[in-house]
Amino acid sequence: MDAERGEGEAPAPPVRGETSLGRRAFLVGGGLAALSLGGAALAAGPDGVREAYAQIVCGALPEPPKTLPGTLQRSRVDGRRVVIGLPPDARGALTVVVMLHSTTGDARTPFDRYAVARHLAASGGHFAVASIDDWPSADLTGELLPYLRECNLDTRRIGLLGWSAGGAGALRLAAELGPERVSAVAATAPAVSAARAPLQKLVDIPVWLGCGERDLWAPQTETMLKGLKALGATAEGGISGGCRDTAYRRRVLPEQLAFFSRHMGRRA
Repeated sequence: MDAERGEGEAPAPPVRGETSLGRRAFLVGGGLAALSLGGAALAAGPDGVREAYAQIVCGALPEPPKTLPGTLQRSRVDGRRVVIGLPPDARGALTVVVMLHSTTGDARTPFDRYAVARHLAASGGHFAVASIDDWPSADLTGELLPYLRECNLDTRRIGLLGWSAGGAGALRLAAELGPERVSAVAATAPAVSAARAPLQKLVDIPVWLGCGERDLWAPQTETMLKGLKALGATAEGGISGGCRDTAYRRRVLPEQLAFFSRHMGRRA
């Protein structure tokens, strides 16, 4: 399940090793801190207190950059919505990062929830980003990539970015296409066990893996990252503070876009 804060997911339980007394103290302290947030949490009732506590445990939701985004192109391919975000100074045949949403997302999610277009503009990245509805049942190589070529995007070597189930899909597709077709791949809390991840096939592709420390996928993500480094792969990212929510994914997005900027060449 890929529910995010605001969609019914409570903060993750305290980390292993905390005593019952420690948990009660943390809850009391967290509640007092929540009430200290200007009184807004108390005024909002239980939902407000729950959200304030979530911010204490998981971190606040970062505001998107104020940089004006580039053009958004919306269309349909095989009945599915496709959204393409271009950098503000787009010119020529740009390379493209294909973004795979989690099970609760759609083609709009990277742009509406994560403000990818604004982050792209702020990063100065010279590539486009594209997403599609219900990617697991879409023909990404046979339908989406040819369509992106028709939109004057360079799809000879693409980037792949995914969250949770989309992260697992990004790793799997990168392994299938290989370094000849994939410049770089990034996955946030990929929902795949380290034992089943195609690490050997990712050795020649730069990989970014990250996860919030209170996300259930953190141990598997850390194991995969260590495995890739042991194989000699270019592997970046790591485990940092946060949960499986929008706040964590927004926090790491600038780092991910910088990763793609380093590994995806600018083409005329």
